[in-house]
Amino acid sequence: MEISELTLKLILLLIPGSLACIIYERLTIHKQWTSFKFITNSILFGAISYLIAGVIFSIYKDDESFKLFWDNLPTKDIPYNVILKSSIISILVGFVSTGIDNYKLINKFGKYIRLTNKYGDENLFSYFLNAEDVDEVYVRDITNKLTYHGFINSFSETDEIKELVLLDVVVYDYETSKELYSLDKIYLSKSKENLIIELPYKTKQNGTETRKTETT
Repeated sequence: MEISELTLKLILLLIPGSLACIIYERLTIHKQWTSFKFITNSILFGAISYLIAGVIFSIYKDDESFKLFWDNLPTKDIPYNVILKSSIISILVGFVSTGIDNYKLINKFGKYIRLTNKYGDENLFSYFLNAEDVDEVYVRDITNKLTYHGFINSFSETDEIKELVLLDVVVYDYETSKELYSLDKIYLSKSKENLIIELPYKTKQNGTETRKTETT
């Protein structure tokens, strides 16, 4: 199948946006994107990358290539130089966008000016475990009458289950809080209805914040 010059130009023009989009998708927490959403976001990231690159290179390099790029956009001419420069900028755009999303800067600003109380786009499970003060946890397995005490290593979820990996684990009997055994690491996979995660109670001693680790 032959590709026309205009189609080839369109594919190449999408490279900067696709790079930024891939970085953003890999480093943020969200539901899996559809092909339509990925393409839409790629176009958005691409437009931002071209605009920023145009401003930067026009100011500091006195580069006229971006002015010609916008003038020749409807033509079949492929601006390889512009695409390369914009691809470099798109990597920075991807990382900056990731930081804005992960640190919830837009949501924090919206709360600051009292426009919203929304904490972000991810579900509460991911939001809770991503919090800075959430490291040491208790996981209650009521069905098997066990309690797991350890430190969060990683986590994920699907529509059916939630997964959690803990380090330096101590396993207790749920009813008596008797210590049963210890583990270096454990993988837990539970349905959404059967996963209870608790944090140790914080106390302050000599000005230093510590956590109580009693299981009762």
